[in-house]
Amino acid sequence: MLEAELLGRAYRKSQHRDQLLQSLPQRSRGSVEFKHANVSGVLVDLGLPYIEGYKPRSNYQGLLVDEVEAYLEQRPDFLRRLEHSAVLNPTERVAVPGTSLGSLIEPAPERIHAPTPTGKPWLSRRGRHIDFVARDAANRRLGELGEQFALDLERRRLQSAGRDDLAARVVWASHEYGDGLGYDILSFDETTGQERMIEVKATGLGKFFPFLVTANEVRCSDDVPQQYQLYRVFDLSRSPRLYILHGSLRQTCELDPVVYRASL
Repeated sequence: MLEAELLGRAYRKSQHRDQLLQSLPQRSRGSVEFKHANVSGVLVDLGLPYIEGYKPRSNYQGLLVDEVEAYLEQRPDFLRRLEHSAVLNPTERVAVPGTSLGSLIEPAPERIHAPTPTGKPWLSRRGRHIDFVARDAANRRLGELGEQFALDLERRRLQSAGRDDLAARVVWASHEYGDGLGYDILSFDETTGQERMIEVKATGLGKFFPFLVTANEVRCSDDVPQQYQLYRVFDLSRSPRLYILHGSLRQTCELDPVVYRASL
């Protein structure tokens, strides 16, 4: 199912579930659905793509982690085939749909599963071949398309509120002023006119997939929490939506250090 989803092939979850039930007569439909959600939880905890139709559930058994890892080890080309899929690597500008803007903005997840370091890879020799979270962060075209989508949405939001004057002043800051500001788009509150500093994080994957933030973005969010917003644009290639985190990233996210700057 994951392969079909990321390669843009149609499939039916119910058909796959019913085929499984023929081999698992002691299981109910609900238990099979729940187990697929557990598999999604394992995949996200490993920093891997998950099936969009199955919300990740983290209360899984350790044996399931072993089985998922064994499955992937036995199929070394599986993730490499998906790595270059169009879903993960959009190339065309995505227009803001003509529907109401409210339908594009979803509540933030209660929790996002961060990739969990497991075992001792320096001893087991079982390394990670593809880091999909880091790939998203390094994919400049993906980031640019996400920022363009958020920019268009901001202008439309202000125009819909009758603030054409503010819409005309929205700035794609990372293009106009350069990278390293701590945010990508300079926008405005439609009522007060106060500046909004918007950092955009984009992915072709789902709502529950983790993302990277820089130390500079965290510092910016700490310094101007009343103005800072993070727009997490997800499912960019198919049906783009977003959720919004307001204020300091230290307060809205669980931050785990993944890289250190070393000096002597």
